[in-house]
Amino acid sequence: MQRTMPLGKKPMKKLTPVSPESGTSEETAGSTSSSPVGNAALSLQESMAVDIKNIHALLLQLTSNVSEVKLAIQSLQDSQDKLGAHIVEAENRISKIEDNEMGVKKKVKKMEQQLSTALDRIEDLENRSRRNNLRILGFPKGVEEGNPVKFLQEALPDLLDLDAGQSLEIERAHQTLGPRPVPEQHPRAFIVKFLRYPTRDLLLLAAKNLSQLKWRDHRIFIFPDWSRELQLKRQWFWEVRRTLREKNIKYGLFYPAILKITRNGETRSFTDLMEAKKYLAQE
Repeated sequence: MQRTMPLGKKPMKKLTPVSPESGTSEETAGSTSSSPVGNAALSLQESMAVDIKNIHALLLQLTSNVSEVKLAIQSLQDSQDKLGAHIVEAENRISKIEDNEMGVKKKVKKMEQQLSTALDRIEDLENRSRRNNLRILGFPKGVEEGNPVKFLQEALPDLLDLDAGQSLEIERAHQTLGPRPVPEQHPRAFIVKFLRYPTRDLLLLAAKNLSQLKWRDHRIFIFPDWSRELQLKRQWFWEVRRTLREKNIKYGLFYPAILKITRNGETRSFTDLMEAKKYLAQE
């Protein structure tokens, strides 16, 4: 017996079951492609990729710059090493120069001492070669009439009040070298060399004992014939000698330029002017 459908109802279709995975994947795909969150994630990924690419480029550039910096540093280091080597070489050369200079200074100092000693000896020899000489000033020009030895042998005994039989053995005599003096100037001095030293001392002592020497109204001066250098050394004590004469203190000026002062029974010798002044200042 057939069963009849009730009136007013349609027959129902048989539904095929759908798996959960297929429905979920379609929904996910549809939702990912269309939702704002998915778009933001995609944009972030793209931005990160660009940033990574930029960072990689920067790293490559930094690596290249670091290499250049290393090369520059190495070049500076090489230059510094070369400069250091040059400085060391220069210091060595300077040290050698200073050592040589010290040696040269010592040699120069030694040579200066030797030269000073040699000059002192030469001066001493010169003055000893003049030890028999006298320098006589004041005779008028031309009075010797071409023969100074004969003139002085006749004039000096009368000038110095010597004994009548006193013989003056003059080896030679001449006037000092130089231009002829004008009429207003003093005539040139006579340089007289005696054969014997005692004769020279005798004339100096006679001149010292006489207060003033005059020959035909011409004042005459007699001095030892020292070298110019020794004359200057002896003249240094002129002021001290004047003070000694004023104070009536016994003194003597000895060869070459030694001042001896005798005070209160004590004799002191001086070669330095300031030391002599200090000694006189003591009371």
